[in-house]
Amino acid sequence: MKLSRLLLPTAIVGALLLTGCTTGSTTTITKDATGESCAPAGAASKSIKVTGDVGGEIKLTSKTPIEIGDKTERTVLKEGKGEVFAEGQVATANYTIFSGKTGEVVNIAPDMKFPNDPAQFVDAEWAYDAVRCGAVGQRTAIVTSVGKALGDVDPAERGFTDLKKTDAFVFVFDFTEADEVAEPCEKLEPRDEKFPEVDLGDGKSEPTITIPKCMEPPAELEVKVLEEGDGPVVAGDEKIMTNYVGVKWNGGERFDGNWSETGIEFSTAEGALIQGFTQAMVGQKIGSTVLVTIPPELGYGGSAGHELQNDTLTFVLQLVSKVE
Repeated sequence: MKLSRLLLPTAIVGALLLTGCTTGSTTTITKDATGESCAPAGAASKSIKVTGDVGGEIKLTSKTPIEIGDKTERTVLKEGKGEVFAEGQVATANYTIFSGKTGEVVNIAPDMKFPNDPAQFVDAEWAYDAVRCGAVGQRTAIVTSVGKALGDVDPAERGFTDLKKTDAFVFVFDFTEADEVAEPCEKLEPRDEKFPEVDLGDGKSEPTITIPKCMEPPAELEVKVLEEGDGPVVAGDEKIMTNYVGVKWNGGERFDGNWSETGIEFSTAEGALIQGFTQAMVGQKIGSTVLVTIPPELGYGGSAGHELQNDTLTFVLQLVSKVE
């Protein structure tokens, strides 16, 4: 697996928990942050009604089947309290996916991160239509065809044996919060060699990594063993149970991580992970805790459109065990 966060699985394996009863009100937001008009409402999206509380199960109470044809429609079910999301701003949303044919829940997922960036929504333009005109507190319904949502793949191949491409999916988004828009650095301060600063704590919980904002990043890969283990050495093309936490160099914002008793499985095979992550693992002993700072060219620099494409990244890795 790649060390990255999938925004939206192509097979629609994500979906969210949503908020309470709808009001049918329309938002005052009619254009996104670029000034482009929001996706239009239509008969299908205007018909959407749901019941349920935030953090709990919701139900689609609209009359089914819902017909959509080859369009994508957007209707605001509850007006938001904040401003329209800025370009690049990362919104958090709960959303639920329903079958427009039966009204049944297809899948649910809480607290998903949605960067307001079209490059993050390849083959998921319907989701971008929700995010680019979203605001904190807003609840939005998107109705599109199964064919569009699945990238024109046969629904049966994705496990939807009772649906045709012309049937509808209903996506209901509840935008709960948004990251602060980061101010760009006017200039980078010279590197203070004590950073990254790591607090390992008790070794059982996730470490804390501290990096000041607007500090000049290292130009090359930096690997430092914080605690050396006494197990076998990690080689290429092996499966390793690993704990990790990653932060962006500029400011130390955490973007990903997993820290547990067993760790999660990573492969050191070529291409399985970003290069810098693999290079930090290979040659280390099992049981070691390692600090690695990865320049973009050894991270996501080659992944056009990736949200971390231009970021220097710092990780703390704990090599728990080999998978036999």
